Amino acid sequence: MPAPQITHPSPLTPLSNTPPLEVLILDDERFDRHRLARLCSGLEFPCAISNATSLTEFQDLLAQTTYGLILLDYALPDGTGLEALNMMHLCARNLNTPALMVSGLAESSIMDQAEAAGCYRFLEKDTLSSEAFACAVKDALTLTVPLVASDSARFESAEVEQLLARAVALYAQDIKPMVSRLMRQMRNLRAQQPLDDAPASHAAEQNCLSLWSFLIEMERQDGATLLANVTRTAPTGTPAPPEPKSSKPPSPFSAPRH
Repeated sequence: MPAPQITHPSPLTPLSNTPPLEVLILDDERFDRHRLARLCSGLEFPCAISNATSLTEFQDLLAQTTYGLILLDYALPDGTGLEALNMMHLCARNLNTPALMVSGLAESSIMDQAEAAGCYRFLEKDTLSSEAFACAVKDALTLTVPLVASDSARFESAEVEQLLARAVALYAQDIKPMVSRLMRQMRNLRAQQPLDDAPASHAAEQNCLSLWSFLIEMERQDGATLLANVTRTAPTGTPAPPEPKSSKPPSPFSAPRH
């Protein structure tokens, strides 16, 4: 007899036994906080509301609770909503929490900066309707992959190895053109300088070459080796075995080889 399928209700499922979605509202205006709370109460699922009126309070609450949704104002007494987004990204509990910016400052530059900083949607306070709010919340929750520390959320080792190898290679490929341009600029600068200044320019160029070699080694790294470097542990009181010489790329800050 096949095992029954077990389904887990999402935050969008209107069930009476669904735990409330933890929502954090950052806004220094009492009226706007109450308005956002009323909009949350009109969603298809229950919400538990927490409020912060400043970045200081916001940071404290981030460290205490893992939220399912964060609503940010832009203009705050001690900073901006962009700084709040940065605080979220630096917080282990809420680095993956979806955020919506709800502000009366609907300037294109602010919208662009908010989107670039990872905000899912920018909503204007003056024109915000319950329908638009519900739609934005639904999209943000649907597009977010929750961070779940459970056995069911673990990836196979082979998958992690492939992802690591691919990510490292892509990062190296992205950085190499920048290093290449820097090397050309250093050579041009050294060619234009008096001979007395050449040693300093030559040393900088050698550092660029070392960094280039480091990036090439990164591209050649195997995912299993990278994973082993991250997950290696030893029993308490037992020293870990020494790393193989080829277990990691050479440091770009080591002395250049001649």
